[in-house]
Amino acid sequence: MLNENKMPFLSIIVPVYQVEKYLSRCINSIINQDYDDFELILVNDGSPDSSGIICDSYAKLDKRIRVIHKKNGGLGSARNAGLKVAKGMYVGFVDSDDWITPDMYTFLIEIAKTYNADIVASSYILTKGSTDINQINHSIKCFVGEEKLKYYLESGMKHRVADYSVCNKIYNLRLFQGIKFPEGQFYEDVATNYKLIKSANKFIKSDKITYFYFQDSSSITRNGFKKQDHDLLLVSKELVALVQEEANNRLIEIARMKEARAYFSMLSKIVVYGFQDNVEDSKEITKWLTKNLRENYILLLKSPMPLNRKIIMTLLCINKNIIKIPFNIYQQLINRV
Repeated sequence: MLNENKMPFLSIIVPVYQVEKYLSRCINSIINQDYDDFELILVNDGSPDSSGIICDSYAKLDKRIRVIHKKNGGLGSARNAGLKVAKGMYVGFVDSDDWITPDMYTFLIEIAKTYNADIVASSYILTKGSTDINQINHSIKCFVGEEKLKYYLESGMKHRVADYSVCNKIYNLRLFQGIKFPEGQFYEDVATNYKLIKSANKFIKSDKITYFYFQDSSSITRNGFKKQDHDLLLVSKELVALVQEEANNRLIEIARMKEARAYFSMLSKIVVYGFQDNVEDSKEITKWLTKNLRENYILLLKSPMPLNRKIIMTLLCINKNIIKIPFNIYQQLINRV
């Protein structure tokens, strides 16, 4: 257990909002780590269910746990509240419906100490509840200078499971001096991570899987399109503006590809999941996204985006119904199983 008079090496921040069904799974995976020199900061972000009570009950059982109760302000606001009180040399984040492997922080901290690195990242998998990991070996790569930013931007284009999340990483807490998460905004990790990686001395990436990213029907990526999904484009444009400060043509090109991909992602979501809200201008939004996707078609063809995504993009540019019809058939078959 953590010595109350000793500063923890690691602060773990968990924003909590309306997750009473999953919260214990998350907290248990953290307090049962084989690494114990940490403080766990549970930020109850005005949750209307019993999540706040669950947080308090855990705090009574484990002295490493602190609970902050605040008015609802969203994920970025909750993380910022945790950062204000964090005492560790390093800080990590876990979302309250996700969970982690027992050795996650032992693994990340050992690498941080070995390489004297400001940021260390592992890998994660998307799951509906399964904990199966078929991984025998793993690799470690060290990035410095502009290679840090190049990797970060390119990985977001190459892989479905991109490295934008802050939850599979640990950060030297000093990196957050002058950097906060945007509040009231979706996709808040993307530009924030760019700023942090730019400020870091080294960025270490391992493909070892240590984080389970839970996806159910409430995931923002699996619901119908809503107004907040425009934040993806806003964040992408912010990323372009940040990268232009580097005066590196390759980085700028990749950032613009990321912005172009935002049109593709938003249109794909509409085609697959429809509109969540009763949006009056849904047809205009769809037309506008299609127009912008077509205008950026050549740029995305040259991008590191996977071939299967390029094929889908091509079909969307021709006619969105080409994608919609087979997807609906697939969904019907799945529902029958």
